[in-house]
Amino acid sequence: MADKAYAAAPESELQNNAKRFSPPSGRHSGVFSLLFRLWRLSARMDMLWLLRDTRTCLLVMTSDLIGNAAGMAGILLLSARFDGIGGMSQDQVLFMLGYAACIDGLFMLFFGMVNTGYISRVIGRGQLDHMLIQPVPLPVQLLTAGFIPFSGSSLLICGLGVTGYAAARLDMWGNPTWVLGMGINLAASVAVILAFSYIIGSSAFYAPVAGEEVSSAAIAFFDVTKRFPLGGLPLPMQVVFCTVLPAGLVAWLPTARLMNLPAAGLPAFFLVLSALVLGTIATFVFRKGLKQYAKYGSQRYSDHGHRR
Repeated sequence: MADKAYAAAPESELQNNAKRFSPPSGRHSGVFSLLFRLWRLSARMDMLWLLRDTRTCLLVMTSDLIGNAAGMAGILLLSARFDGIGGMSQDQVLFMLGYAACIDGLFMLFFGMVNTGYISRVIGRGQLDHMLIQPVPLPVQLLTAGFIPFSGSSLLICGLGVTGYAAARLDMWGNPTWVLGMGINLAASVAVILAFSYIIGSSAFYAPVAGEEVSSAAIAFFDVTKRFPLGGLPLPMQVVFCTVLPAGLVAWLPTARLMNLPAAGLPAFFLVLSALVLGTIATFVFRKGLKQYAKYGSQRYSDHGHRR
C-alpha cells in the first residue's frame, strides 16, 4: 500500500520533498541548515510524545535518574569511607562522577533514539536500508534522528548540577578558559564513545545476526568502567585504559587534567587527539562496511533472514 501511495504521489510533490531535505551541493551552509531543521523536527516529535504520554515519559526519565544515581553511589561511598580514592579527594571524585553523568546525558540527548548510537542494531536488523532510501545524507540522519531534548535531558541536567556543585566546592569557577576546556572535553568524550561503538559495531556488516548487539556491549563497557578513578593503578595500566581500552578517556583523564592532576603522564590535548584518531578509524571502517553492505545487502529480507 505504501509503495502504491508513493507511486501515485504527484512527481512535483516528490521533487519538492527531495529538495526540502537535500542540502545544496557544495555549500556547507546548506548542510548546517539541514542539520538544524532536522534537529528541530526531532525535538518537536519528542515534545509531542512528552505531551501525549507524560506519565510514561516521566517514568522513563525518573528511571534513568535512579539508574545513574545508583551507578554513582558506589564510588561516592568508597570515597567517603576512605576520604578519597584513586588519588582524588571526595570533591574531586564527585566532580568526575558529575562529568561522567554529563557524558551519559549528552549521549542520550543526541543518540538515544532509533539506535543511532547503537549502530550494530541498525545494521543487523536491516534498518540501514530504510535510511539509505531517504533523500537525506546518511551522516546527517545519524546526527539528527536520535535527538530527544525533552525526554532525554534528565541525565544531562543531573550531571550539570553535580558537576557545578563539585566545581564550586573546588573553587574552579570564574575562568573562561576552563569553561571552554570543559565544553571541548565533553564533546571529545562523547565522540570517543560514539567512535568506539561504530568501530566495534561495523562488524555487523559482516555478521549481522551475531553482531547485532556488539555496539551495546561496547557502550556497556564504558558504562561500568568510566566512573572509576584510575589514579591508583600502576602507570602501564593507566596507559592501557587511555589507549587500547579507552574507558579512562571518557571521564577520568579529562577531569584529572581539568583539576591539574597527573593522568598517566598524558598531555591535556590527548583526549581531543584520541577522539580525532578514533573518529577517523570509525569513518574508514564504517565506509568499508557499507561497501560490503552494498554488495550483499541485509539478510533480514531473505527467505532465511533474521527478524523477518
